[in-house]
Amino acid sequence: MDFVGRLGGWEPLLSYFMLGTLFILLILGLARLIRWAKGMPAGAYLALALFPLVSLFPIPPSEIKKLQRIKQEEVKRDQESGDQHDDEPDD
Repeated sequence: MDFVGRLGGWEPLLSYFMLGTLFILLILGLARLIRWAKGMPAGAYLALALFPLVSLFPIPPSEIKKLQRIKQEEVKRDQESGDQHDDEPDD
């Protein structure tokens, strides 16, 4: 068996090259955006407004299910103990 056959050919190398290139372009684009935002106050506000919208790692469905289960357990505990949460603060 030859060396190239064991590694799977050139496809993984091409994939890694493309992924690396995209990562470098992303970093350069973000650096340019930061430089632009530092140059003008309105740009800084716009950048601060847009950065939270960029999410590379979405919340996995398993974590969402865990949070929903925890909320349900908390509601059950509150109902069993007889405590009720008031949404309006006491004046």
